[in-house]
Amino acid sequence: MNKNLLSMNKLKKDIHAMRLFSLLLPKENREQLKGLSTQVSEIDKAIDDYIGFFSEKGWCAYDSLNITMVKKAVAEAKKDGIEAGERIILSFYLNDVKEITHWLKNKSKQFAMRYKLLEEAFNEHFEGRYYASIPMFLIIIDGVVNDYTKSKGFFAERTDVSAWDCLVGCDESLKRMKEIFTKNRTQTNMEPIYVPYRNGILHGRDINYDNEYVSCKCVALMFAVADWIHMKESEKDRKNKYDKEMNPPSLKESIKRISESQKDKDMLCKWQKRNIIIEKDISSVPSVDECEGYPYIMPLLEMFEAWRDENYGKLSESLKNLYNYEQSERKRAGECRKMFEKKRLLSYSLLEIEERGCSLTRLLTQVTWDEDGERNDGELEFGCAYQDKEGKVAFPWKNNGGWTLIPWNVKCLY
Repeated sequence: MNKNLLSMNKLKKDIHAMRLFSLLLPKENREQLKGLSTQVSEIDKAIDDYIGFFSEKGWCAYDSLNITMVKKAVAEAKKDGIEAGERIILSFYLNDVKEITHWLKNKSKQFAMRYKLLEEAFNEHFEGRYYASIPMFLIIIDGVVNDYTKSKGFFAERTDVSAWDCLVGCDESLKRMKEIFTKNRTQTNMEPIYVPYRNGILHGRDINYDNEYVSCKCVALMFAVADWIHMKESEKDRKNKYDKEMNPPSLKESIKRISESQKDKDMLCKWQKRNIIIEKDISSVPSVDECEGYPYIMPLLEMFEAWRDENYGKLSESLKNLYNYEQSERKRAGECRKMFEKKRLLSYSLLEIEERGCSLTRLLTQVTWDEDGERNDGELEFGCAYQDKEGKVAFPWKNNGGWTLIPWNVKCLY
């Protein structure tokens, strides 16, 4: 993997250093360390192979890329050739990606403000009308980057798409795609193309551009751009965190951490999912007292209370993951006010509760609101995750974090 990925390289070095002292650890801890080492190596190799096989074909690698898809595509390419691997990638961007298109609008303000256009473009894409989806995707990408840089669009010659310590900022990722997609297309071409040559398509020189390959590569590029903006926004904090972690833990501290990990593993094994039935186990509009055994519902009740009271500061805090493209609380509250000030909450109720893990629960709700005298109904789907102060997954039994709402599907509000 790229040598500029400092955090990944540090992780590999730390694992190697710990394995040198692994004989001092219990057998079970040694097996855990070996498993972690194997997992990191497999991901590292899979990403390298993915870039090696598919980068020149116009498939962009980025940090939130689905690693399961990556491994399948690489395995297929090794077995039956690159074209076979590409079919795995195509299937992902034609089907599986439907479940995560909302990530784009949640990752940056620039994508969120283009939500309606983005939704239309995806509709064209999933319906196979690539002649329409491709130009729309290219226009959205250019506009998003132009707004973010406050200077030039993604395809402009001097636009810098590098980023510190992340996959999308590496030379073989977004930067390489920019070089490929902006190649000069000076003559009218009637032959099919399988790479989104921006200039050739938007200037009318590449006529036969409308196919699933080009549209899917545009989708991949959009996710890469969203990752890039997210990584640029967090660059300062990530650098500070990396600098702190450069002081390696002592052997005693390392052993302590492994011991704590074993305790967490034991607790995870004991955890059992509950089958919760609305109006039997808990009311569809539960009281605070009813939530004692279901603490992950409380953030949802607080969110609806803030909406009802038109408390946009508190509401934006409840929905901070919806506005995480804004760094300040004031700006998040402003974005929240724009979204909700004309929506008067009338009622809400729980439809489904699905405990997916000790630290994650899916909540599906039915909501009714009035907007400009018109009654609106819709379903809102949230994940509720137990996280520590840094936003990392934590364990409820440690009492070192809190339950946080993560909007999964709130498109009815737009």
